[in-house]
Amino acid sequence: MSTAGPMIAAEILKLRRHRSTMLTSGVLSIGITVLYFLVIESRSNGEISAQKALSSGSALLAMYFGSFSAVLIGTTAGTIDLIGGVYRDLVATGRSRVALFAVRVPAAVTVALAFNLAGFAVPVAAAFTGGGVRPGLLAQYAGWVVLATTVVTAVSVAVASVTGSRSVALTAVIGGQTIGTTLLFGAEFLGSLRQGLLSVALSHLRPGPVVGSRDHPGSSNALPGFVLPMSTAVAVLVLAAWVVIPLVIAAWKVRNQDA
Repeated sequence: MSTAGPMIAAEILKLRRHRSTMLTSGVLSIGITVLYFLVIESRSNGEISAQKALSSGSALLAMYFGSFSAVLIGTTAGTIDLIGGVYRDLVATGRSRVALFAVRVPAAVTVALAFNLAGFAVPVAAAFTGGGVRPGLLAQYAGWVVLATTVVTAVSVAVASVTGSRSVALTAVIGGQTIGTTLLFGAEFLGSLRQGLLSVALSHLRPGPVVGSRDHPGSSNALPGFVLPMSTAVAVLVLAAWVVIPLVIAAWKVRNQDA
């Protein structure tokens, strides 16, 4: 425990020095959010409601481009030592392989949150411009962005650590979150099994009405979600499973793999 803090700080430093990842993540989380709201503002003549600004901005960061940024950071964190050729040297120091893996998760989450929360400042600014901002609702949307970023980043670190390949992990996670989720969500014959999809659980926990919801078909949200009838308890359990199971598998894999 006494070395956990310095180890996490070292992992964060490694990620910060990976300039291509930092630049791309900044473009995905901050740059595209700024561009999106510039377009929205131009089409709305500078008038956009606080609800729509927060809803659209949080969805953009939690489930779309901000999620891609989290995946990029997570997969980089999970493979940076292997790609850099230093993993064998780290193992030779006598540190636990599981500990070396474990510190990657909070480090990656910290960096991903830094980008996505910076991006979230854009819809917050737009919301205050529109007026009528409720602090409670603002906190809910911010919390949802934090939750989604944390879950997606943790899963990405785990998948990258299992595969040992950044490109494979990127393809698997982003492909699963986009094409895979869309195909499975549209497969109505699967019924309630679709509640096990990560995006469905995240959409259920999204504050406010969501486009596509039967309860709010006329919602003003600009970005839709994957909405299915389910309880909050089930959604929380699904998210917990998506985090715990991949991390346990990854910890077992790195513990038994050759250096």
